[in-house]
Amino acid sequence: MKKITPDPPALPLDAADSHDPLLDRAAVERALNYYLQNHKPYRPIGTAMLAIPHSVNSEAALAQASDLLRCAGACANEAGNGLSGPARDLVLSVMHLVELAKGYVDKSLDTLATH
Repeated sequence: MKKITPDPPALPLDAADSHDPLLDRAAVERALNYYLQNHKPYRPIGTAMLAIPHSVNSEAALAQASDLLRCAGACANEAGNGLSGPARDLVLSVMHLVELAKGYVDKSLDTLATH
C-alpha cells in the first residue's frame, strides 16, 4: 500500500531524551506575541463582557442579583447532591452562603418596595 504522507523525520536518540516542554511553551509564547502584537489583551470575564449598564436602578439591580443567586444556589445544590464527604460539605456550604446572600438581597428589595 502506498502512503499519501511521508513519515516524520526521526529524532536522534539524544534529542528525543532531551525534549523539554518548557522550550515548546516559550516558542508558543513568542509566536503568539509576534502574531497578536496588534490585538487587545485578553480581559477576564466580569470586566467588559458582562458590564452592568449605568441606567440600571437599585431595585432592578437587586432583583437581578436575587435571580442570579437563586440560580447559583440551585447549581450548588445539584452539584452537592452528586458528591460525598468533604467535597459535598464544601459545595453545600457554598449553597448556604448563596441562600444567605439571597436573603439579604430580598430583604433589601422588600425595604425598597415599602419606601
